[in-house]
Amino acid sequence: MQIYISGIHTDAGKTHFSAAFCANLEYDYFKLIQAGVPKDCDLVAKLSPTTRVLGEGFFLQTPASPHLAKIKEKADYKAFDLQIPKNENLLIELAGGLFSPLDENHTMIDFMQKFKKPTILVGRYYLGSINHILLSIEALKNRQIPILFLAMMGEKENLQDKFIQDYTQIPIINLNFFDEESIENKEFKAQVKVLLKD
Repeated sequence: MQIYISGIHTDAGKTHFSAAFCANLEYDYFKLIQAGVPKDCDLVAKLSPTTRVLGEGFFLQTPASPHLAKIKEKADYKAFDLQIPKNENLLIELAGGLFSPLDENHTMIDFMQKFKKPTILVGRYYLGSINHILLSIEALKNRQIPILFLAMMGEKENLQDKFIQDYTQIPIINLNFFDEESIENKEFKAQVKVLLKD
């Protein structure tokens, strides 16, 4: 299966989640677009040395929204021309949040709608995150993009998770941030396998 890793905003924890998913479920990793360094591909390779990392669809030097970096660098690409590798078991990490610009005319969610695949939505705990999560889920549903589950990064907050799950009926998996010594997680692996079969 090919799966988009989307986020409720920049720095939600998409790359950490991707590394854990790839390490525990033997998926390959691909970043749709990278703006700035350090590269997310490098972090995945560091955290999960056994993962096959396939690079980026396009690399921009400027650490900014891709459309701004594209203009600044006079880069030549169009959002819908970015190519996804054909690997069967592949995680495709997007950049920023769902409506982060991919080029001057299109956002991440536009790309997801054009090249439809299921997604795992990644969020994290902070004041206001419920609003961002519910808006993101609503947007994905409106575009008819299947949501496999919501991955919440950080120390689990039961009351917040219960509200989100009751409100959306979307399953939630929790994952604390980790280093390369603690990336293997049997409980996480088992939970994800069950959800991918449903």
